Amino acid sequence: MPILLMVLVLSAAPSAYAVDFSISLDVAQATTAQPGASGSGMGTATLDTATNLFSWDFEYSDLAGAEVAAHFHKGAPGVPGAIESPPDLLSGSPKIGSVTVDAGQAADILANLWYANIHTNHSNGGEIRGQVVQVGGGVPLLPLPALALLALLLLGAALWLIRRRTFADAKARV
Repeated sequence: MPILLMVLVLSAAPSAYAVDFSISLDVAQATTAQPGASGSGMGTATLDTATNLFSWDFEYSDLAGAEVAAHFHKGAPGVPGAIESPPDLLSGSPKIGSVTVDAGQAADILANLWYANIHTNHSNGGEIRGQVVQVGGGVPLLPLPALALLALLLLGAALWLIRRRTFADAKARV
């Protein structure tokens, strides 16, 4: 019986994942960079599909102008798009933060339709851009109640096996 319960719990697919992304920023991806634009950057992001918490950590350097704004946009590679969330990232590098997105935004992120854009006084529409690109398939996240149930089931199975072995040893001695 305990083994059947363990099989049922372990065979249930987790409904939430931590999905990792890479962000590589450069002038080549920017659709509005002006001549003489420069700079590049690198970073990562994660989307927790249980809570829709989108977190990022990226940095950049060597811009031709001073940063005037930075945010995430929705758009396929090479296509400019509307500002998504948050309305504005804090000024300066590195950029580290998180925001809870809605279901539609989470779907767009998973479809690689978001990009980070750094606007400067040299290239007001964006000097460097980096598509948010999924890496790997995501790491399953088991909710805490499922982990507790799994631990209890494993403990129960271990106790059942110990009891069975003890009973068999006692029976063999008789």
